[in-house]
Amino acid sequence: MEAPTLTLYLVIFLVSLAISSLLVPFLRKIAFRHSVLDIPNQSHKTHQEGIPYLGGLSVVIPVSLLVIIGPLIFIENSDYLLRTGLFLLPAVLLALVGLYDDIKNLSALSRFFAQSLLAVSATLYLSELGYTVSILSNEIANFLLSIFWLVGITNAFNFFDNLDGGAAGITVVASVTLFLLGLLGDQYLISSISLTLAGAGLGFLWWNRNPARIYLGDSGALFIGFILAVSLLQFQPSAESQVASALVPVLVLALPIIDTSVVVVSRILRGVSIFQGGRDHLSHRLISLGFDRRKAAYSLWSLSALLSSLTFLTSNVSSETALGISLLGLLFMGFLVIWFLRIKIDV
Repeated sequence: MEAPTLTLYLVIFLVSLAISSLLVPFLRKIAFRHSVLDIPNQSHKTHQEGIPYLGGLSVVIPVSLLVIIGPLIFIENSDYLLRTGLFLLPAVLLALVGLYDDIKNLSALSRFFAQSLLAVSATLYLSELGYTVSILSNEIANFLLSIFWLVGITNAFNFFDNLDGGAAGITVVASVTLFLLGLLGDQYLISSISLTLAGAGLGFLWWNRNPARIYLGDSGALFIGFILAVSLLQFQPSAESQVASALVPVLVLALPIIDTSVVVVSRILRGVSIFQGGRDHLSHRLISLGFDRRKAAYSLWSLSALLSSLTFLTSNVSSETALGISLLGLLFMGFLVIWFLRIKIDV
């Protein structure tokens, strides 16, 4: 396909940003009117009054609209509908599942079943187009790893949505990183959809920054997690090393992965369910060190940007250099997991 102009990219970003920003006040009114609120009635809740959910729709709607009108922009891209179907349909269905959960409260098993079903469906479709994990020689193993990636990242992003501006900020960092990677690699469809998500995420972040006036809810977190997971499966890294290429998605979404790892290990060690809520996430651990909420968010965004930036260093270098940079990033992620686990928290 012909490369979009910088003007077109700017228009995509600004339109997504504007739609998201303008939707939030409307969604807040609906949430208050119908009592779709996050009520602080559990021990792990730290806000003092009910905060509207439905913020996720301010991301779902602009991304969906711009993907739907995509054929007008990418008129020469013959596989546009095939590839964007992988982005949109399962992600919107997950957003609906999350919206129902925000309103009615689904069981963890029901949410997991829905996520798994959609991940299997998407992976079947992805495999037909040649967009699955390819780090192993066994196709069945790669297929299962692809399902694990989609379900894992979708849940990891939902887990990470526990701090004012935390998940929204990471959405912007990861989306901008993927936009730039796609731009450098002439993967313009990936770049365009990533930039759409970045604009929507930034528009929502204005309202979600501390003190948050609206939350993503499960609808937004599941949608964003799935969009990013599928986008990264379709992205083709330019690193010569196969291991380095495989680690690009991991580094782009390092913070949700680290957060989930810390929470799961911590809860297993304490003998509690990994699906229950708790004050044991990265944000809670930073706050226990004396960070205020805003500084905790800034710190997590900075760590995400640092690890994401390593992906640019793996391009156009030797296989050995790319491998070394990627493994360095992976080691740093491991160090962060151990460091965060050692922080004492009240649970």
